Amino acid sequence: AAILALFSLSTFLFASWKPAFYAGYLMMIGAGLLLAPTLTLILARMIRPLLRRILPVEGTLAADSLIQAPRRTSATVAALMLSLAMAMGFGGVTYSMRNAIDEWMTTALNPDFFMAASANLISRSSTFPEDIGPIIGAVPGVRSVQLVRNARIMYKKVPVMVVSVESEKLKATVTRQPMEGDLDEMYRLTKEGKGTMISDAFQANHQLRLGDVIELPTPSGILRLPVVGIIRDYSDMQGALFIDRDVYVKNWNDTTVNIARVYVNAGEDPDAVRQRIQIALEGRRHLVIISNAQIRDYVFQLVERWFSMSRVQILVAVLVAVLGIINTLTVSITDRRRELGVLQAVGGLRRQVRRTIWLEALTIGSIGLILGIALGVLNIYFTLGMVRRDLAGIDLDYLFPTPMALALVPVILLAAFVAAIGPAEAAVRGSLVEALEYE
Repeated sequence: AAILALFSLSTFLFASWKPAFYAGYLMMIGAGLLLAPTLTLILARMIRPLLRRILPVEGTLAADSLIQAPRRTSATVAALMLSLAMAMGFGGVTYSMRNAIDEWMTTALNPDFFMAASANLISRSSTFPEDIGPIIGAVPGVRSVQLVRNARIMYKKVPVMVVSVESEKLKATVTRQPMEGDLDEMYRLTKEGKGTMISDAFQANHQLRLGDVIELPTPSGILRLPVVGIIRDYSDMQGALFIDRDVYVKNWNDTTVNIARVYVNAGEDPDAVRQRIQIALEGRRHLVIISNAQIRDYVFQLVERWFSMSRVQILVAVLVAVLGIINTLTVSITDRRRELGVLQAVGGLRRQVRRTIWLEALTIGSIGLILGIALGVLNIYFTLGMVRRDLAGIDLDYLFPTPMALALVPVILLAAFVAAIGPAEAAVRGSLVEALEYE
């Protein structure tokens, strides 16, 4: 276990090399499984004084049962630890992704409302003419209107999204900082048609750096633009490139618009401005107006469905806890049949025997929780690395899912208690004479 842990930590020096990264992950899991029996014994000894203080007789018997037969308990603890670590890994990605998307929507996707030709904002075929923009901008209460056109193109046989934006207006309303590049310089070069800003997913998928030249196929020929900035963006998981609208119109010969981003003056009622816009466009073009809150709800519903697997993994962890603890306690009761019989013969009450079994189960669940969350801390790091390398190319910040960890405590302990009910009844319902004769 020590050797595997040492080699696993050493692979951090070569984390950019995929084989080393995955070798480190497997060695980390192996080290955790090999350490589980020893750590189970250590934690059981540490918990013993606490159990004895809570219930002197029952707590001591429960702790001693685990300490005297660590092999019987360690398999259940190891399985529970591994399943909880997997759930924590996926939950960590979910938590990090939700926070990253929330930050992105707050800083970048922040208009008061969006206007589109279709309620489906990801549709690129539903467009409207650009002369709608000045009409919206002239409505009282409107501070700014930004016209956006999305187009799907093939870059090195991979579909990516080109997003044409009005660079100067975007800079005035978007508050995010670039991951790489100077903020003022990248907007200036993009406005002048001398560069493109790319998303972190595009950068990771195509291994690009600042200054690298990208060749984009357009109806007018190949458009060559250097990378002048790398930004965090979730418009498209395959990657997105941001160019100025004038550059798009010139090379694609397309003046239409997908989306108008509308900002309202401070102090204005967005609903009142929305009604004025509808009146101004009456008889010209029917556009769907979607509020920022509706967009946020829609995006987070997609995220929730995408990461619903984390709940499935928690369910698996609960099943592992229930089945493993039932099996462990059943074997424990069989091995200690005479001991439990002697306990009752010298005056031990049935409720004391029940409490002993219950405490034993809760202790197993507690040890599994401690080790599972500890291994999960490392597993989150590796899971985020997998997302970055092989799934979406997105570089997410490491965030520990504290709400999930806190929620797992009552769930696993309740599962452990439920699992102990049957074995506890079996321990007190048997024949006392048979128990005393048992060898």
